[in-house]
Amino acid sequence: MPTEYSKTVPFVGHAAKALDVARTTFMAQGFQIVASSDYELRVTGPGLNSTKENQLKGVSEASIIIRASAIEIKAMLGGTEKLKTFLRLFPLAMALFFLIVVGVMAWAEPMFRHLWIFLIPLLALSPWLFLAPLIGRMIEKRTTQAIDTLLSNMVVMGKG
Repeated sequence: MPTEYSKTVPFVGHAAKALDVARTTFMAQGFQIVASSDYELRVTGPGLNSTKENQLKGVSEASIIIRASAIEIKAMLGGTEKLKTFLRLFPLAMALFFLIVVGVMAWAEPMFRHLWIFLIPLLALSPWLFLAPLIGRMIEKRTTQAIDTLLSNMVVMGKG
């Protein structure tokens, strides 16, 4: 289940201008608009495939509602969850692959039949036990910062 992020910020201004900022930003990143009115915008995202992409793509679904004195956003961070899952599974898959390769080499050549040879691939991938969760948290933090920036821009541009 994707992580949900929600935030409400005070707002006094033109709802249409504020939503135009969000609409333009989301469309530029390849989001699909599901619903749009003068006071609400709902979008679905293309997904996040890399840390080099705009972190707003970490949002899989978002709903922005402008009320009398606030802007409220609810976002599902499905893109970040997908990348975090990849970061957890890829090192395990690589370790399994390397163990199979070393196992085949040990079966074919007796000089490779030593325990320490099997430990080499596992030791090489062991930093990922610590790196994957750190990178995953970084991705989620950067996505929430991108949402917060969008909200700030909406508040400033909606005032005019």
